[in-house]
Amino acid sequence: MKFAWKVTLAALVILLLSTGVGSYLLITLSFRSTLEREVDVAQEEMQMLRITYEAVCSARGITLENLEGHSGSFSRTLSENAYFADHQFRVSTQDGVEVYSTLSSAGDPELLESIDEHASGYIIRYNGKTGRYLVHSAGPMTLPDGVLYLETVRDITSLFSDREIHYQVYRWIVLLVVGVSSAVMFAFSYWLTTPIRSLGRVATQLSQGDYTPRARVTGRDEISELAASFNHMADAIEKNVQELEDAARRQEDFTASFVHELKTPLTSIIGYADMLRSRDLGEDKQFKAASYIFSEGKRLENLSLALMSLLVVGHATADVRSVNMQRLCLEAERISLPAIRGKGLSLVVQAEEGSLQGDPALLQMLLQNLLDNARKASEPGGLLVLEGRRTGSGYCLTVSDQGRGIPEAELSKITEAFYMVDKSRSRAEGGAGLGLALCKEIAALHQGSLHFESQLDLGTKVTVELGGIALA
Repeated sequence: MKFAWKVTLAALVILLLSTGVGSYLLITLSFRSTLEREVDVAQEEMQMLRITYEAVCSARGITLENLEGHSGSFSRTLSENAYFADHQFRVSTQDGVEVYSTLSSAGDPELLESIDEHASGYIIRYNGKTGRYLVHSAGPMTLPDGVLYLETVRDITSLFSDREIHYQVYRWIVLLVVGVSSAVMFAFSYWLTTPIRSLGRVATQLSQGDYTPRARVTGRDEISELAASFNHMADAIEKNVQELEDAARRQEDFTASFVHELKTPLTSIIGYADMLRSRDLGEDKQFKAASYIFSEGKRLENLSLALMSLLVVGHATADVRSVNMQRLCLEAERISLPAIRGKGLSLVVQAEEGSLQGDPALLQMLLQNLLDNARKASEPGGLLVLEGRRTGSGYCLTVSDQGRGIPEAELSKITEAFYMVDKSRSRAEGGAGLGLALCKEIAALHQGSLHFESQLDLGTKVTVELGGIALA
């Protein structure tokens, strides 16, 4: 069952219970109050007739003994009296013998048995033949030598008829209220559940792989808060899915690049080895073939070492100690300077005193890779600068060059494994596209990150913010 129908039915049940029970109780209480009032009136009429009858009997000196002798004249007196003529009543003895009556119905023995000479009573009867409701009241009348009983009848059929009319009207009103309320409540419930249906549609689209739709957030109620939370969840899901897709893409690219990097040198090695094995070559050609095999083998060795370093950094436990960063920069200068000068480049090192909790071997590897990339990107006569300075949270390293620069569109990709901006030139210089990926892992291990600034034909600046490895 739809939630809107549930809300509508629940509201209708509450409405029917509250209005139905309330209206029924109101009609019933009103009927009982009116009925009690009618009974009181009947009782008062009976009492007034009883008192008047006793007074007439006393004035005429009527007793039980002489009642029969005065019955004719007494009956005429009663019938001619306007007060008695307006009422229906019956006078009978204690044995039930009728003395005088203007009633068309017989006496009520059950009522007479329920009273005595000291108490009066009443009973409500329904006459099935006439369809009338009557209040039979009875009370004792004391004469000097005994007791007579007076019975009166009051018609209260209109009271019961009014109650039935009220019930009928009540039923029609309930039907009308149910009809109108059902339409209004369903429309209101449908409007209230619109955000929920919107959430359902968005959830369906998300389950089908479309992560762009979002639920509409209106107002500040609980449903709006739910929609906002749902949108936050959808954002997180979309981000996670995008990251998974990017990771899968990088994995595929990594595998494809790795296969390609292996295939090229292996093809050369196999080709030249087959040439040496199957042909008689001159000494010069043999040396040339052996040189190709050696250079391609070294290329494979460099690739395997770079891959090994990348895997080790990602999974191995770091050798954490206090590292003198100024000394580390000077050591990097010493190691890199021969290759830099060999290409006709200059290197300037400006490092402040400072220490960092880290792995000195990995940090040295990071600097060597950055300096090596700067060397490969620079032309003879260029200048490389290595700077180091303390920061509030650690140490900052900067390597800048005056080389070719990197296109802006490539900056977000250069830390991916096997990614090379200029593949032919990188391979010619022995690069495999793993240096910056390795630097990124080392920086992350030291709670740091890499930032790149580059302009084509003006150079590149790499900034490494390091926070150090927290000691356990």
